[in-house]
Amino acid sequence: MKTEYNIKDQVWIHLGERKLIEGRVVDIINLEHLNEGHSKNRELYIIEIETGIDDIYEVRTFDQISSTARGPINIFKNIEDFTKNNRYLKKVGMVTPLPIDSVLDILNDDVDPTTEEIHAALEKSQKDSTHSPLIIKETKPKRRNYPPRKKKV
Repeated sequence: MKTEYNIKDQVWIHLGERKLIEGRVVDIINLEHLNEGHSKNRELYIIEIETGIDDIYEVRTFDQISSTARGPINIFKNIEDFTKNNRYLKKVGMVTPLPIDSVLDILNDDVDPTTEEIHAALEKSQKDSTHSPLIIKETKPKRRNYPPRKKKV
């Protein structure tokens, strides 16, 4: 397992989607010089993610980066010791109420949907998007105003 990254290294990070996003390390920051109690070994990696419009820059620690596209990120590398990793998960704001087996299933779940599942989802969305026609009441024809009858004298 890789223990540190260098500038221009290709890495993958998690941005809230199911798959990891590819980026590269553009800078490494150490906050030890601020004298605010930052750990000497705690480096922050600035990761550049190329997009079609503008590049996105994310700041991550070593625990929040993966060296492979399949992952998992480094927090989950030693998933057998869940209590140790739970401390790291709380640091990054991830709550894991799931038991270990279901977490392992989620991490190892790289199965794409089958064609039948895709077609069923498309049919369901088409069915849900069609509406019954609006039934508008037919307007009654206006009464014709006849001129008043002349009285006979």
